[in-house]
Amino acid sequence: MTEYGSVDAVPETEELLEALGFTEYEAKCFVAATRVGTGTAKEVSEVADVPRARVYDCMDSLAERGLVDVQEANPKKYRAVRPETAVATLQRAFETRFDRLNELLPELHATARESEDDDVWVIEGGADVAERMVTLIEDADESVVVAIGAEGLLSEELLAALVAADERGVSVTVGSPGEPIRDRVVEAVPDATVLETWTWWKSFPIRPGAVSSVLLVDGRALLVSSDDPGSLPGREGHRAVWTDGANTPLVGLLRPLLERAVRGEAQTTGEPSPV
Repeated sequence: MTEYGSVDAVPETEELLEALGFTEYEAKCFVAATRVGTGTAKEVSEVADVPRARVYDCMDSLAERGLVDVQEANPKKYRAVRPETAVATLQRAFETRFDRLNELLPELHATARESEDDDVWVIEGGADVAERMVTLIEDADESVVVAIGAEGLLSEELLAALVAADERGVSVTVGSPGEPIRDRVVEAVPDATVLETWTWWKSFPIRPGAVSSVLLVDGRALLVSSDDPGSLPGREGHRAVWTDGANTPLVGLLRPLLERAVRGEAQTTGEPSPV
């Protein structure tokens, strides 16, 4: 009896392939071909549970993508390329598309609206808030000033963005009431100014509904997030407002408060101190 590759990985692999643009039958046929090794359309059809008439079309499509080899025998035989080759082929295809998209999207950008820099936007969801913080920091040219009260917002991606900002000469200042947060920043970005601050917090961990972070980039882009008390137990949730317009009243209101909180508070109150 023929033994095929593991069946346990089949559903997730097919789902991932469909997410990458495969049709349902293409995903099933490619997974089946990978499990079979070398086989006819009949064998692929039996393993994939796909009608044999559809297998021929799918295998031709996969062959055009460089994912399947075809042997012109009678009957035809098919062989999936090695898994590492398949992944590399798919990766190259998507990198090419991303490169092209990177060229095309700027042409579509509504440059006529650039002067409308007083818009304030709303984000919900801890991962989305953290991602927006990363994006704003990646655009920094001169300074990043951030106060963080929730450990969940200090993601590895955010730390990496702070490191990259520091390495390109951006002034990085981080304030937090939480020692674990400050310690992680000090370890990752030793050249950053890291201070203890309690401007927005009475305790750490922060209370439900409290401000969870305030970020100011180049004195113009601002993000303010708060803890979402409606989040599921054991999961941090956040909602935020942000703007990249220096003329937004919110920026003028919070800029001096943030700068005092993480730059001047140590000197004016004597309570917080640099780490």
